[in-house]
Amino acid sequence: MSDPITIVGDIHGQFYDFDRLTDEQVGGDLEQTKYLFLGDYVDRGRYSVEVVIYLLALKISFPKTVVCLRGNHESRQCTTHFNFRSECIY
Repeated sequence: MSDPITIVGDIHGQFYDFDRLTDEQVGGDLEQTKYLFLGDYVDRGRYSVEVVIYLLALKISFPKTVVCLRGNHESRQCTTHFNFRSECIY
């Protein structure tokens, strides 16, 4: 990856913070700025499902500039212990 790059970690279901981070004035234009998401997208926050859907939509829309890594909260053990599994079931 080359400059410019925005590195984002530990979103933890905080959709409105995530939305703000992808704003052109904050993180940079999604078409020209590379975004590296370090994982831990779900659990703890109230909007984990919305975060995952938005992240996948970004990856589909900007496949060359959006890179997603899996964090430890994207494991079966963490999603069962915290709230993501129950949020999906609900």
